[in-house]
Amino acid sequence: MAKERIIVTLQGDEYDLIPSRAAARLAARFDATLDAVLLEPDPSDFMMWAGPSGAAASVMAGALSSIQSESDKSAENAKNTFIDALEYAELTAVRGRFLRISDQPADAAAETRLARLVVTSHYAASGNGPLAELVTAILIDEQTPIYVCKDKDVPPASVAIAWDGSREAARAIYAGSPLIGAAEEVRILQSERGLEYRDRRAASIDRLFDWLSVRGKRAEMINIDKLEGSVGERLLQGAEGVDLLVAGAYGHSRLREFVFGGVTRTLLAASDGPAMLLAH
Repeated sequence: MAKERIIVTLQGDEYDLIPSRAAARLAARFDATLDAVLLEPDPSDFMMWAGPSGAAASVMAGALSSIQSESDKSAENAKNTFIDALEYAELTAVRGRFLRISDQPADAAAETRLARLVVTSHYAASGNGPLAELVTAILIDEQTPIYVCKDKDVPPASVAIAWDGSREAARAIYAGSPLIGAAEEVRILQSERGLEYRDRRAASIDRLFDWLSVRGKRAEMINIDKLEGSVGERLLQGAEGVDLLVAGAYGHSRLREFVFGGVTRTLLAASDGPAMLLAH
């Protein structure tokens, strides 16, 4: 019986393929069940007061029927992609549930509780498309780690860890520990610039070296203070050539709109960097 749970977010189009396949392969690596969550628009949200005329009611009913039909078609596409991904990774369909949730990002995000991580596309994680609000709610509200795919579906062979001793970084490392433990190469990226005195003990590189050594891992340490650019840019430079960057995500919520810190925004905006595992 699987010991973990992984979830993939779907939207019913071409952006589902890589995340679905990556999630299926990660589920095998984590010995996890794999569930899919499709967030779709609620047709009732498109209703407008159109007066008492029968003609207006008829037009509205036709529009809602068309919206529902398109929604059903997207759901079918998403479900087929999900089932194909399970077969692609040689997982049986009984190991995965397909959840269809209408227009409630908070409800869909709540489904991720007790999940080890959530797999999503870079398109959604960088704030685009119908899953953008859901992905942010998962990361910030539910504090469930997210694995952001790029253009590959294979588990990472090399990992870079952005280490500052924070709770967020530690949660990201724990979420990705099976991937770090199986990696052929591990890098630690660290910046002492801007650390306050009370943070330096938590950020000690020895703390992470000890955690890795228990898992039989040796790591190269890269001081990104020697590189050029913002912290986010320097992290991406330090992670150049690796398959996965593990990092804490920083931000705050405001009236259901989520604002990420500059480092997190830079990481999520990068289109040609590694896949990312982020935790808040």
